[in-house]
Amino acid sequence: MSEVSNLLASWNPVPAHQLQHVRLEEDIRDALQSVRLRQPALAERIRLLELSAAVGVQHAFLGFPAASPQEYDRCTALARHVHDRKLPIEPVFMARAVEADVQAILAIRDATQAPMAADIFIGISDLRLRVEHWTFEQALQKLEKACALAARENLPFRVSYEDASRAGPDALTRGLQAATDWGALIVVICDTVGDCVPEGARRLTEFVMNVLARIHSSVEMGWHGHNDKGLSLANAWAAATSGASMISGTFLGVGERTGNTPLEQFIWLLREAGNSHFALEPMARLCALFAESAGIGIAPQAPLVGADAFSTSTGTHVAAILKSRDFGEAYEDLVYSAVPARALGREQALLLGPGSGRAAVEYALHACGVDVQPERVARLWAYCRSREGCLTGMDEIRLVVGQLLRDEASSPVGASS
Repeated sequence: MSEVSNLLASWNPVPAHQLQHVRLEEDIRDALQSVRLRQPALAERIRLLELSAAVGVQHAFLGFPAASPQEYDRCTALARHVHDRKLPIEPVFMARAVEADVQAILAIRDATQAPMAADIFIGISDLRLRVEHWTFEQALQKLEKACALAARENLPFRVSYEDASRAGPDALTRGLQAATDWGALIVVICDTVGDCVPEGARRLTEFVMNVLARIHSSVEMGWHGHNDKGLSLANAWAAATSGASMISGTFLGVGERTGNTPLEQFIWLLREAGNSHFALEPMARLCALFAESAGIGIAPQAPLVGADAFSTSTGTHVAAILKSRDFGEAYEDLVYSAVPARALGREQALLLGPGSGRAAVEYALHACGVDVQPERVARLWAYCRSREGCLTGMDEIRLVVGQLLRDEASSPVGASS
């Protein structure tokens, strides 16, 4: 434990041991359902897949081969790339509870010789069943046929229960027993519309884990959640700490409607819990490439990867960070942040704005290689206070300081000095 750690108390619970073994799935298929995205080109998809494997993500949910000929070709190309490059990531493809969907995945396996898994899904809440005009028994019959085909062909598969967070205990119990009987490796519990709060996600996960234990099932539980109530990250954490061994999400939390669990943030939480499997450096590059290729921006305030994640212009905060430098980088990183910037290849950015204090102004002048004179400090400080917003970085600060020096040189006082 570092010296600075000895100065930090924590009210957080001791991390559950199983968090050290939680696996992650990147659901790029779900991410690309966002109505705001540009569909990345195949070459971009391949590079994103490589970076996901470099981060350490174990499962890549790549697409829905039966959706269209174009989607089938993309899925085939991505599976072939995983196989040819021996990427340490498992391709996963979606299938409805329809045998033809499973056949499409089998065709990709035959064409590429790549190991892969099928994710066979069906909705099981009463609402979903009513809309589809199915009884629960009919839904299970459909699902059984698709799973039986996968089992006969030795295609690893998992069962995803859509809208499971709004299904009752009887439906869940019967669904878990059926998935066990059919030979599923994982049952994915889907909070499809982000209905859960963290306590609900914990209760649901504990219920599932208890049922699996009671029926002596070796099936694992996965969690797939959405962010409609702004709780996807907290819900995923509650599921993982309660026994879910696989968490599905997307980088930057991008997805349909309000998105999914943001994997980059979940990876940081796992790292703090002692899970050292995931690499941070390629994670930042992956997020940047995904944002660029999908034609979206990364929110400046996004944790870990946003431009402003480690930025401040507030007077007392900047002053404390500057003082902390006397004690070393660890102090600087943690005096006003819970996440050390240097762990992500970044550093604290000290900016200027209306709320800046004298220490920030003096630091900015010094960083620009300018003598720190009282009159100069006063002029720059007055300028900052007159602004409606912050100077956005050192480049803009240098421009302002440069103009201040030119104004000095052209003033009568500057000319006589």
